[in-house]
Amino acid sequence: MAKGRVESRRRKRTGDVTSRPVCARTHCRRLFCLGAVFSVLATAYIGRLVQLQVLDGSEWQRIARAQSAKEVEIPAQRGGIYDREGRPLALDDLRYRAYLAPREMRDVGAGIDAASLILGLSSAQEARLRGAESGWVPLPGRLTDAERERLLGAIRVGVHFTAVPARTYPQGDVGRALLGAINSEGEALSGLELQLDGQLRGRPGASRERLDAYGGTYWLPGERIAEPQPGHDVVLTIDAELQRIAENELERALAETGSQAGDIVLLEPRTGALLALASKGHGVARHVPVFTDPYEPGSTLKPFLLASLLNESLVDLGETIDAEGGVLKLGRRVIRDVHPYDELTVAEILTYSSNVGAAKLSERLRPAVQYRYLRDFGFGTPTGIEYPSESGGRLARPKTWTALSPASLAMGYEVSITSLQLAVAYAALANDGLLMRPYLVREIQDEAGETTARAEPQPVRRVVRADVAREVTEVLRAVVRDGTGTLAEMASLAVAGKTGTARLATAGGYASGRYRASFVGYAPADDPQVVILTRLEDPQGRYYGGTVAAPTSHATLEAALATQGMRLDRRLLVREPAPGTWGGGRAPADAGPFIFAVGSDPAPWSSESAQPGRMLVMPDLEGLPLRAAVSRLHELGLRVELEGTGKVQGQVPVPGQDVTRGATVVLR
Repeated sequence: MAKGRVESRRRKRTGDVTSRPVCARTHCRRLFCLGAVFSVLATAYIGRLVQLQVLDGSEWQRIARAQSAKEVEIPAQRGGIYDREGRPLALDDLRYRAYLAPREMRDVGAGIDAASLILGLSSAQEARLRGAESGWVPLPGRLTDAERERLLGAIRVGVHFTAVPARTYPQGDVGRALLGAINSEGEALSGLELQLDGQLRGRPGASRERLDAYGGTYWLPGERIAEPQPGHDVVLTIDAELQRIAENELERALAETGSQAGDIVLLEPRTGALLALASKGHGVARHVPVFTDPYEPGSTLKPFLLASLLNESLVDLGETIDAEGGVLKLGRRVIRDVHPYDELTVAEILTYSSNVGAAKLSERLRPAVQYRYLRDFGFGTPTGIEYPSESGGRLARPKTWTALSPASLAMGYEVSITSLQLAVAYAALANDGLLMRPYLVREIQDEAGETTARAEPQPVRRVVRADVAREVTEVLRAVVRDGTGTLAEMASLAVAGKTGTARLATAGGYASGRYRASFVGYAPADDPQVVILTRLEDPQGRYYGGTVAAPTSHATLEAALATQGMRLDRRLLVREPAPGTWGGGRAPADAGPFIFAVGSDPAPWSSESAQPGRMLVMPDLEGLPLRAAVSRLHELGLRVELEGTGKVQGQVPVPGQDVTRGATVVLR
């Protein structure tokens, strides 16, 4: 046994020589198999790499770009809206909403500190941001481009933005109701913004925004997919300075008379171009009542009865009519005049606004003829103005009339019209009987400033002969000079027009003691260049059109004459003084500040042509609201240029300096 143990130990030390070839062969096979496996894997890997990099490389590059980029819409610049002189009324003002994403940020505290410094956040707003743990947390306010760039530079990761279309109004609130509004998505909501949205909107572009490994964004050259196409600019017929005057005068009239609503319209009779329109309805609405709210006009409709009769050769202005002592019974109805008259000429019926006389004259017109003339003057149908909604009013067909309808229509009842329709109809009388289509848009311009469309004056129809229109104008001139519209008379400007006082209709009939006062006229009477309409709804105290609406028209025209927007031939502003009035020397105190000299030079009026008393001392306007300051300057016969909004911070000329009426004052 000892020998066996020794042998066993020897074999362990030296190994079994006979087993070595078997182990070597097994080891080689294993190495070969392992090498073969690695070779196959390497070949497969290389083949896959070739497939990915060569065969499918372009497709995977596309997928990689898509995963590391997002497409961002580039908003198009919305076109601007300008007045007839090129003054901007509404301009594009792109803003941004900003959001913080705390989970994406590397250092939340530092990011919030940077946002607070840039945006001026309050402690409460900072606390709300620090308490947020997930999601996108909106930052307050709407950021400008500069604020967006600063915030993006300070917080590269974890800040996101969405574009918010906005508008800025360089002229303040002038014409805001007419211009309309857009929402935060850039969608037009009302007014001209809605009507002209197709021209103003433009076409958005697109670009790719790259994402890094941390979710941050960066830009690469050439990543813009499509360039945005700016919207077209719109130039209106409105004059910003005249618009401001109209709005100021309407606000003042509403406050002084306690009226609930009203309109002031300025219109060029030869072209139909609207120069200004101020309109306020009941409550807050997105529409403009001058286009959309019809009403019974009362006596301002009487000139169209006279025009119809004259055009049909059924009356003569000097013909005498029995005025029945101011009381006329028609069946169960009694028609009364404010002042009793026994006899009146046809012209005096209009001059003194006799209801009895108008009712008796209406009997000479067949209903179909009376209806036709009212329709031809534009009543009962929309004017076609460029506005999203317009009422055509109501003018019933003769087959539905009663026996009293002709008399009612002669006095301005049983018909509803808008202020725009009424102003356009008076413009036809001022334009020798030719009705013009009113318009607000003067031209459309592309981004290069080239005009792509221009509006031209568009005649609609001839309503009456030119000689008839001039005869009616002479009568309307007498209304202002001697009749119910004397408070619209001006010392330097011959005005033709008509007053109206209509009872207010309610659901249960006509309201007791509630009226609508109005005045419509044009000037200069010899060569009309502007139509003015004033309507005041439900004035308290005095309510006649001649005592409420006519003075407002006078004040509006007086202020307008001091501006460059009223493009009148100044030679037309001087007329022969009526007997007993001023002439050649100083004007009476109530003649108004606008006295013009006769000359052969047709150039625009210069302050040097004013009569004695032309100098005044510049008032101190600092701290006043812009509207109040402008109104005060217009009262003094001064022109105004604005630089900025809000309250007056400075003025040129300075307070206390001598200035000449007609000079321009700059308010900052």
